Amino acid sequence: MPRIDTSKLRNVALLSHSGAGKTSLCEAMLFNLKVITRIGRVDDGNTVSDYEPEEVKRRGSIQTTLIPCTWEGYKVNFLDTPGYDDFLGEVVCALRAVESAVILVAAPSGVDVGTERSWDLCKVPGLPRIFLVNKMDRENASFSRCISQIQATFGKNCVPFQLPIGSAQSFQGVISVIHPPKEVPEEVAAEFQAARERLIEAVAEADDALADKYLEGEELTQEEIVTGARSAIQRGVLVPILASSRRFQWYPCARLRVGLEDLARC
Repeated sequence: MPRIDTSKLRNVALLSHSGAGKTSLCEAMLFNLKVITRIGRVDDGNTVSDYEPEEVKRRGSIQTTLIPCTWEGYKVNFLDTPGYDDFLGEVVCALRAVESAVILVAAPSGVDVGTERSWDLCKVPGLPRIFLVNKMDRENASFSRCISQIQATFGKNCVPFQLPIGSAQSFQGVISVIHPPKEVPEEVAAEFQAARERLIEAVAEADDALADKYLEGEELTQEEIVTGARSAIQRGVLVPILASSRRFQWYPCARLRVGLEDLARC
């Protein structure tokens, strides 16, 4: 039996208010990693996570489900937890077994009671975490409103690492702020520049050496930004905010280099 390289084994909890899309996110990840050949739907009762008869009947999770993924030599176990308070014990138990967490926020509704509960549960053990603003293709979805609510509720150290291109029916995908592309779409150019400057500032604030360099007017290198961001995420002093939707099928780790990947490497 081959030995497991525990240095490449990670456990990540998926948390949120009920209905934010944790189970659908798992389906998208499994499909893009070619673990499954079709994406199930919660309403159809054919998802990998919600397999118990009662979950199929309720159209929602009532227990924590282990979703194993393998990506570039890393084994990442996502724990899909229930969103309803009735099953809070499942969430508490899951957090005892993970090193980091992803807190989903539904783009149309923003921060909910369950979002605050998820944050508080992560705060006690000091888990590194990220926010994923989901359902960006839904009506009334607003990434900027969610950012404002997240920062007002949880602090200015919650910083966008991605920006959406469009929203609702015009949602086309995301653009990375931490790994900027060669060409930034014109429609998000101004927003991207502001987000990039804020990200660099947040990274510098989390590291004394980088802060000195930043305050002296020197430009931080891309390597310093990525390394500093990774360290700050691991220490819980920087919280990335990402964007996604079910319609926009993305590879969970390849696109979120300092998001899910670096949480996985914590």
